Amino acid sequence: MKRVLRMHRQLDSLDIKILEALGIYGPRNISKLAKRINVPTPTVRDRVKALKSHFSLFLRTSTYHTFIGLKKAFVFARATPGYGRLLWESMKACGYWLYLTARYDMPESFYGIYGIPINHTEEFKQLVERIEKIGIAQSTHLYWSTCIHTLNITDNWYDHESERWIFEWNKWIETIESQGTSLPNTLVESQSYPQKADRIDIIILKELEKNAECKLRDIARLLDVSPQTVQYHFKNHVIAKDLIEGYQVFLPHFEALSDSYCFKFDFHDKEIMARFALSLKGKPFVRSIGKIFGKHALFVHIYLPREEFRGFTDSLSELIRNGQLKNCDYVIEDPSRRELQTISYEFFRDKSWIYDHKEHMKRLHELATTFPA
Repeated sequence: MKRVLRMHRQLDSLDIKILEALGIYGPRNISKLAKRINVPTPTVRDRVKALKSHFSLFLRTSTYHTFIGLKKAFVFARATPGYGRLLWESMKACGYWLYLTARYDMPESFYGIYGIPINHTEEFKQLVERIEKIGIAQSTHLYWSTCIHTLNITDNWYDHESERWIFEWNKWIETIESQGTSLPNTLVESQSYPQKADRIDIIILKELEKNAECKLRDIARLLDVSPQTVQYHFKNHVIAKDLIEGYQVFLPHFEALSDSYCFKFDFHDKEIMARFALSLKGKPFVRSIGKIFGKHALFVHIYLPREEFRGFTDSLSELIRNGQLKNCDYVIEDPSRRELQTISYEFFRDKSWIYDHKEHMKRLHELATTFPA
């Protein structure tokens, strides 16, 4: 039998430059991106293709849910012993989930991220509470969040000479105090959730969440409308109305064995919180940030080499001692059990979201009575 060995290679300086540009400018116009970074277009195209094949590069857009009437929620749940499979399915009883993952814990535990129609947040809260009340979960915790602020790869902390990542934990701590005190707009608690999208806009957003490089003509074919119609909606609605928060550039960019975490950070006041959040910009171990409503607290998605985990937690301990952090907690994600889906376009009708609370409760109870643990 013939053996095929894939040559391993690590990211180099040009890869990092292209990845950073993809996060800033997006992947929809490679020629324009190449011109911005002064690299020949064929070279950029070849590198992107290689990054997809060697590193499983994944490019998607991040919808600004606030402007389509959806409020973000984080739900953490620990299963009643023996009911892990049931809890997993129960957390999908409401179709508005966006991300669901297991975490390393016993009994089995999971957390999910949701985008809930703003007029139905209380009903969603009741659904989460019901999961615990009927005995599927030992505990559930619901947190409302701002939109999630994406942080993509930059060459900060990347040493171009050695082509390796350098984790300068002490320097990071030193820079926190000098940061500003105004959070990015994405992390500011919104007072309103306007509906700025129509059905065509929602379908465009859904397809771009699946693949940021999706061709508009393919979306037109899907919708059975003219390419000009989709182009108009993309330019004059999706872009002009800021329905896209940004582009997400995902790949395992560290050579060493790494893990994904969701950290919850608590702070003494909003200024300290803002400085901490701003200090994370450009750091290679941060993927996204969300602010918890009504609290001086952040959820931060961390991707970190295992060999650097102790350096990170030691730094957090120092921040707690000097008053720049009040407390922190984290869960480790289990990559073998993780699901992702787009916005729930199938529930969008006449410029509004359909949220059938009775049906969600019915689905939950059906699962509880028929689903094997």
